[in-house]
Amino acid sequence: MTARHITHLPLVDAVEADRLLARPAREPARRNVRIGIADGVIRSIENAGQVPARANGRGSLIIPGLANAHDHGRGLRRLAFGGVDDALETWMVATFALHPKVDPYVTAAVAFARLARAGVTAVVHCHSNVFHDLKTEAIATCQAARDVGLRIAFVVPMRDRNYLVYEGDQRILATLSPSDRSAVVDRLYRTNPSPEAQVETANEIAALCESELVTVQYGPYGVEWTTDHLRELVAAESARHGRRIHIHCQETRLQREWIDARYPQGFINHLDEMGFLSDRLAIGHGVWLRPEECDRMAERGVIVSVNTGSNLRLRSGVAPVKDFIRAGVPIGIGLDTLALDDDDDALREMRLTYRLHAGTSFDEVLTPARLFEAAMATGARAVTGRDDFGTIAPGRPADLVELDYAALAEDVIDDASDEIDVLLARATQQYVRSVIVAGRAVVRDGVVLGVDYPGLRAELARQAAKAAPDIKAFQPILRRYQESIRTYFRDGRHRDISG
Repeated sequence: MTARHITHLPLVDAVEADRLLARPAREPARRNVRIGIADGVIRSIENAGQVPARANGRGSLIIPGLANAHDHGRGLRRLAFGGVDDALETWMVATFALHPKVDPYVTAAVAFARLARAGVTAVVHCHSNVFHDLKTEAIATCQAARDVGLRIAFVVPMRDRNYLVYEGDQRILATLSPSDRSAVVDRLYRTNPSPEAQVETANEIAALCESELVTVQYGPYGVEWTTDHLRELVAAESARHGRRIHIHCQETRLQREWIDARYPQGFINHLDEMGFLSDRLAIGHGVWLRPEECDRMAERGVIVSVNTGSNLRLRSGVAPVKDFIRAGVPIGIGLDTLALDDDDDALREMRLTYRLHAGTSFDEVLTPARLFEAAMATGARAVTGRDDFGTIAPGRPADLVELDYAALAEDVIDDASDEIDVLLARATQQYVRSVIVAGRAVVRDGVVLGVDYPGLRAELARQAAKAAPDIKAFQPILRRYQESIRTYFRDGRHRDISG
């Protein structure tokens, strides 16, 4: 393993910009600035005189780095191997069953490079597909993040209940033919270590991988997939070490129905009683949370990552952002590697979230100020546990994104429209020119500096293509298995917890 401190990316001692949004939607843009940087921190912001601009005189725009508050680092996107968008419960089975066994470093480096090119400087990486030893994959993934230059939270996957379907694994397998059942079990089912062993592994991964830009978090996959015992252990370890927790929670209506049957006293109350809810916890999705549950989470400081594109693509629903805001639940924005256009475009995802939740008529719900706070500050807190991101000011981390404002606003009469309005209407990853993380250049003129992004993409495609015969051979079995899953849920058997 190479050194844990970033040394291969060029240091940046200053950035000049025609426009600076130091606190987007909370302060107006400043013009003609020079940002001084040292030791990964912003040291000064000064007037730079006339900054060289592009042809129409509007040059560049600097904004704080974007934080992806929930993701899975899928360098190989699901459509590449037949993981077609569907309801989560059948889509998830396909993604686990069909994903080719590829090099963990290569797939992570491709995913992180793609995010960097989109202006993402920090990401919660929920590790999911494990084809090799988990520790080996953790080391490779965290090294990929360091090489690209992103801040990441590596979320260690933990589960000890059910496997692919809530309460119904054996019931569904019993409906398959013997040959299909054998093929599905061989391909998809694994034995989970004990809860104690999983917690120990997470702590070992933290000792191996944490560094300047990398933190490690406990990742009980969801209430559906974990026992009370595992979650109690995680809550105790989190309190002991101050280590954050990230969990999937209430993504689909079927999960809501299962959890209501399993925890009639209220699962949020149940989690709170075991000490699981705290300001060290972030949950992904939260689509089916109820108002009173939002109130309790707000009291405990729990972050919710809103994953708009993913929830639309997997037919999960629309998160109750209005309830989150009313209750005071801090929200981040996640891509879940399932952005609307399958491209990890964080700026477009931010706009989609805004358009869906801004409010109706003259009602204001998700304001621009709240949106940028979610995308830049709260999301970064979900990654790092720190609250000093999302603002460009002396003493703050030097995580910056430079946009080509000349191209973004090529037809906009100067000062006729505010920079925020232009960003909310038009910004996409194509306008990202440069990215700086902790004072080091990660992307320059659209090129990822730390890794050979085109070469890694080609290598990943080559590795994946080798699995084509195996994937095609398993697809008919998978379709029959998915139909059994659909029947199981349509019949309401997930609500029967009697065994």
